[in-house]
Amino acid sequence: MKKLVILLSISILLESCATILIPKKQSITFNTSKDATIYLNNEEIGKGEKFKTKVEKDAKAKQVVTTSPGYKNEYNVIVPTRRQTGFWVVQPFNLGWLFIYGYYLDFLMPKNHAYPKTFSTSAINKLVYKTAEQKYINISNIKLNIKHKNKDIVDLYTNYVSASNPTKLSELEQRHVINQNKVEQKEAAKASKKNKNLLNKGSEDLKYDDTKFTEEVYKTLKKTGYVDTVNIFFSDHNNTVYLEGSIDKIYAFHVSGKSYRSSYIKCNVYLTWYVKNYFDEVIDSIKTSEYSGDFTFQFDDNEQDNNIVKSIGDAIDISYLKLHQNPAFAKYLKLETDFSIKDSLLNLGTSNGFISNKAEAGIASVIVKTKDGHGSGFAISNDGYIITNYHVVSQSANDIKIINSEGVSVSGKVVRHNKFRDIALIKVNMHFDKVFALTDDKKFNNLQDVFTIGAPKSIELGQTVSVGIISNERNYNNNRLIQLNMAVNSGNSGGPVFDSYGTIHGVIVSKAIGKSTEGICFAIPGYLIRQYLNLSVK
Repeated sequence: MKKLVILLSISILLESCATILIPKKQSITFNTSKDATIYLNNEEIGKGEKFKTKVEKDAKAKQVVTTSPGYKNEYNVIVPTRRQTGFWVVQPFNLGWLFIYGYYLDFLMPKNHAYPKTFSTSAINKLVYKTAEQKYINISNIKLNIKHKNKDIVDLYTNYVSASNPTKLSELEQRHVINQNKVEQKEAAKASKKNKNLLNKGSEDLKYDDTKFTEEVYKTLKKTGYVDTVNIFFSDHNNTVYLEGSIDKIYAFHVSGKSYRSSYIKCNVYLTWYVKNYFDEVIDSIKTSEYSGDFTFQFDDNEQDNNIVKSIGDAIDISYLKLHQNPAFAKYLKLETDFSIKDSLLNLGTSNGFISNKAEAGIASVIVKTKDGHGSGFAISNDGYIITNYHVVSQSANDIKIINSEGVSVSGKVVRHNKFRDIALIKVNMHFDKVFALTDDKKFNNLQDVFTIGAPKSIELGQTVSVGIISNERNYNNNRLIQLNMAVNSGNSGGPVFDSYGTIHGVIVSKAIGKSTEGICFAIPGYLIRQYLNLSVK
């Protein structure tokens, strides 16, 4: 027994004594574009069209990131694809060959693995920069719309040769769909024989944070000038496209190299982009599917999940850039210059009993209740025409209740609106003894005291009066707003701004929100209401 232990010890000491002469590094020639910089595992290794560098050999895949001005970062991996030539040459002389573990240990030695002698990479996804003729882009959310985790998040396995060929990956996806359909048909047939209904269960534990994907696209938008970083209070929603993304399906390809530790991840993300306006109305939807770059596969669970998220985010970023090549999206990006209403002149007839002092203002002030919430409004004709904001009624044009100052509720209908100006006209079957008189004359002054009546926060607070002063009239991109020093809240939108004589000066439309921001709100000028809605009122 003692002799056997001594023999084994000697063998271990002599193990790989022939392969010890094989170097730990190898030279790799990188081919890329002249202005590119290459990073290997987060360390810069070279610049320019072609350069050679020594890379430490390993059994693992190494992350390659290619950066180039004006392009999105490109993610690739290099994997060991062969054995070092010297490994096979020295094996016959390896003194550990008498024991099977000797060969096993040699195969595991990192320096006996070799990467390709040449590696080509370049940044191919060009960044799209905003032009003066285009709108800004607001990315509202990119969310997972995964209804069935096992069906919509699919793990597929392939090798590094097939992974470089999109056709091969597409064929792999198609085979999966065919096999999945066969399985579902068999399960349905079995259930039918037993008179049972199959229940498709959704995911209970999706480990991805939607905000991660949104933040990545936001960084690209900001870098390319599509985020308005200058106009905080007077950002023009008419010249902004609102984007929302819905991830419908993910194929995660687990790609294996020569060594089991040289695996990496690549994703194909099926995404629906929803183009919206400021009022959260869907204008169009565009479906895309894009492959991500390659990301090293870590065997630590937390790091593995992190790299899968990076892979999904990379595919989404590429999808966004490709979106600019879609003619439909390009159409929505075109800058708006004409904000006029296209409807013909609407004659509201003759009214009387106009409000002549602030005490009468409540008679013409109403609450506009919808299925999604409520806002405020005010009557401009005795027979029930009411002004409010379009954003108050945009989601409920056919489901509106108007509550007057006495608490009487009647149904209302939007008969005219101007989305560009965020204003709407409602008609109700209700008589108003007192109404606000519309005029095209600008009658307010800076520092003038004004009032508003509305229902801040709750319908129960209807007929709440707020007092303030007019600070100034602002003009940005042909969009006029009155700035007020007044306390308003959600529910005040659409309410009248008037003086002590009952003269209408504006329509509450928004407020400034933020840390240490109080008492700043804005109103649509009253003298522009008739123009914005193309009304004739006497």
